[in-house]
Amino acid sequence: MRASIRSGWTGEAFPPVGKRSANLRRSNSVCNASSNSGRTWCLPASASISINIRARESTMPYDEILPIETLVRPKVSDFREHYLEKERPVKIARALDAWPAMQKWSLDYFENRFGDETIGVESFQPDERGPGNNSPQGYVKHLRFQELKLKELIRILRTKPDHMYYMASHPFRKSFPNLRADLAPHPYVQGHIEHIPGAHMDSYLWIGPAGTHTPIHTDPMPNFLTQIVGRKMVYLFPPDQASKNLYIGQFERETFSPVDLEKPDLERYPNYRHCTPYQAIIEPGETLHIPRNWGHCVISMDISISISTFFITYPQLFRLVPEFFTQYVKRAFEGWRWKGMENERAGLNPPPR
Repeated sequence: MRASIRSGWTGEAFPPVGKRSANLRRSNSVCNASSNSGRTWCLPASASISINIRARESTMPYDEILPIETLVRPKVSDFREHYLEKERPVKIARALDAWPAMQKWSLDYFENRFGDETIGVESFQPDERGPGNNSPQGYVKHLRFQELKLKELIRILRTKPDHMYYMASHPFRKSFPNLRADLAPHPYVQGHIEHIPGAHMDSYLWIGPAGTHTPIHTDPMPNFLTQIVGRKMVYLFPPDQASKNLYIGQFERETFSPVDLEKPDLERYPNYRHCTPYQAIIEPGETLHIPRNWGHCVISMDISISISTFFITYPQLFRLVPEFFTQYVKRAFEGWRWKGMENERAGLNPPPR
């Protein structure tokens, strides 16, 4: 079966990534798709995005892949009425042009301003990532946590692209408080709750190489993923596919799917073939609304700097208090267990020299 883009949604129709799409991927369709300029791991940056996609060809079983609608600076009221309240994904362009980060942020900027700051990173050996090993199980098996200077991470990104070091989901509110001035308020988040201490609801910074790959998972709160440098490809799965087709809840981390997006085990997870994902490529200056409880997987196409902003509306908060409390307890327990893993594995994978 061949994946195809359904034209039912308006917006940019990105090329499919399903079976027999090599003719599209050998063209410039991906790189030029838009004129607008958990946990994670890496594939070699030296392998171009076309090579990365060829590795995925003939492994994704979807009949079709749907485009995510793209809007240019929509009214806040329109976004809230048609997307936030209805929990629909949408990519928004040109709404964050005034952010100083869009002009200032680069590897040089972070190296010069914050290079001596100690950060936590996730790391893997070069042969530990790739199609067939991009499931949460593979993540648990190979993941290493460690601390190093930000300038050391940037050196690795520049000189050792086959080594997999990633500053993932970094809560910069405390470590880089001055960065807030570079971001300004997110226009589509203002008026909502953006920060609940201890509840994994905050803004997070991501800096890493091409090929970083977040396994399919859900979040209990809506999120804006904003691209500052580089591009990311995002797959989203509606909530009604989560438990039945994505098998979410059947892995030790209950918000993650055990299915490897790039090489699914269809004998073990046969319903996955019935998924119909949405796909978008987000470029610098674009922000993607990921609704709560939508499954999503994010793949970096370039060296990338991103911000994810979690939030919740007041009506959602009051309506979802029982669910929110349950998720809070689960994540607190998971965080305790994963912190133990960090301590156990810290320092086992020293940075390359």
